Amino acid sequence: MDLNTYLLIWVCIFGLCFGSFYNVVILRSLSGESIIFPPSKCPKCGNKLKFWHNIPLLSYLILRGKCYFCHEKISIQYPLVEFITMLLFAFSFWKFGLTYTTLFVMFWLSCLLIMTATDIKEKLVDCNIAIAAEVSGIIFGWLTGGWHGALFSLLGLVAGALIMEIVARLGYLFAKTRAMGEADTYVAAALGSIFGLYGILKVLLISLAASMIFVVPVFLWNKYKSGDKGTLISAVWFIVALAVFQFAAQNYLTLALLLLTGIFLVYFLLKQMGNIGDKSYFPYVPALALAGLYAIFFIGVGI
Repeated sequence: MDLNTYLLIWVCIFGLCFGSFYNVVILRSLSGESIIFPPSKCPKCGNKLKFWHNIPLLSYLILRGKCYFCHEKISIQYPLVEFITMLLFAFSFWKFGLTYTTLFVMFWLSCLLIMTATDIKEKLVDCNIAIAAEVSGIIFGWLTGGWHGALFSLLGLVAGALIMEIVARLGYLFAKTRAMGEADTYVAAALGSIFGLYGILKVLLISLAASMIFVVPVFLWNKYKSGDKGTLISAVWFIVALAVFQFAAQNYLTLALLLLTGIFLVYFLLKQMGNIGDKSYFPYVPALALAGLYAIFFIGVGI
């Protein structure tokens, strides 16, 4: 067995262990409990779990997805978060090798995973996690590019926050409320610190495309039934423009086309918010997280 394979096995093991810990962070950040005390317990019956009840993935399989004490079903979230964390750690090591970049990437992906899970579960995000990612992004910028890199990262942070905040406040024009939650601004700022001033624009555009997985399909279906062609056409053109920019030619012309179609799509989405009875925010952090994940592995980080 070569060294890289040996290290990859340990990276996967650590990924599973960290994933188990992230489940605690996800649940207790929502309940307000300490992530350290008290020890793990069944959320249904409250019995303290033994060590062999907490073995990542294996315990879920051994217990057949049920609590050892009360036999209530264990949420699929537990093995899913553990497995996803393992994959993220493994891909990070495979992509960046035995470098400090790998450690930063693992930390950023962990932050995005935790914030995505809480946003999906309760539409709540611990902004302290986003702030930690922001600080680490600036530190990474300094390590890779000195003070110039740190400044570039800081400018990306400001740009990400400003762009997202402007889009969020445009909701007041159409629905008398923010289009997005405040946590989305923190997460966009964190991505800006990671990808820098130029990279954050690409990441936010990718997140707009990723949001179609979560919210736009419902919008498009409603618009199709109501005969509103504006949102449908703008979404199709944005997808085409994104595909051309990403896979065919990356120049100022295709970037301008991408920006223009993106602006039109945002306009139609914001415009239709006024027709939605439920004013609750859509969970946009998952879209930002997917964009960050794609950008880390296929675009690159830092300056």
